Amino acid sequence: MNSKEEFSRLVLKYKDSLFFTAKSILRNDTDAEDAVCNAIMKAFENLEQLKEENYFKSWITRIVINESYMICRKNKHTQSIEDVLYEPSYTDYHDETWEIVNSLEEEYRTVLILFYYNDIPIKDIADHLNIAVGTVKSRLNRGRQKVKALIG
Repeated sequence: MNSKEEFSRLVLKYKDSLFFTAKSILRNDTDAEDAVCNAIMKAFENLEQLKEENYFKSWITRIVINESYMICRKNKHTQSIEDVLYEPSYTDYHDETWEIVNSLEEEYRTVLILFYYNDIPIKDIADHLNIAVGTVKSRLNRGRQKVKALIG
C-alpha cells in the first residue's frame, strides 16, 4: 500500500464491518468506537507490516479484535451506572436476527458475526481468535442452533 489515500479508502470501505466486530465483543457503542479508532491508528502506524493489500480487511479486523479484548480486560472490573441502565437498540444496525445474535454468549456471537456479517473465512477466524479451526466450526454450529431456537 503506497498512500494515505489508499489506506483511508480501505478504512472507509470496511468501517461498518470493523465497528460491528468490535461491538460484538464489547456490546457498547462508545467502547466499540474506541477500539476501532485505536485499531486504525495502530494499523496506520504499522502499515509496512501489511505485505499484501488483499489481506487488509483480515489484517485490520485482527487489530480491532485485539483492541476490543484489550478494552474488555481494562473494563473487566468496572461497570458504570450508564452501562447498567442503558438498553441498546440494535434496530438501527440490523433486523431481528441481529438482535438475536447479539443476545448470545460472546464466544458464539463473535464467530457468527465474523463469519456471516464480515465474510471472514473459518481459518482466518481461528487465526484471529487464536483458537482451533474445529473450535470455530463447533461454535458456529452451536451458535446457529441457538439462533434457530430463539427464532422459534
